[in-house]
Amino acid sequence: MMDISDGLSTDLRRLCQASGVGARLDARNIPCVEIPPEARKVLPKRSLDQLQMALHGGEDYELLFTVPPEKLKLLCKAPAFPALTPIGEITRNKNVVIMSSDGRRQPLQSLGWDPFRKR
Repeated sequence: MMDISDGLSTDLRRLCQASGVGARLDARNIPCVEIPPEARKVLPKRSLDQLQMALHGGEDYELLFTVPPEKLKLLCKAPAFPALTPIGEITRNKNVVIMSSDGRRQPLQSLGWDPFRKR
């Protein structure tokens, strides 16, 4: 389990690398927040894609975690279960991909915050 304050795309890759696995996300299941009208006035239109913001934006302070399939029934009994959103699954290969709403699979680029990335 980890927070995704550096962006889902970056933190998911970190989680997968640390565990030696990959992931397949479903774009239709990723929660997107409404962009406030004030932000729409000052942000360039190209940066207002809600899915892209959900994948690569930071400071969300949501938690990302995995659960083995055999533990899913137990998780469903947890008091906070209705507040959880499954967004994909862990895979054995080490690729991190996203399935678009039309079923296309593409690599998920890690475009969130990385304090060690040379800019």
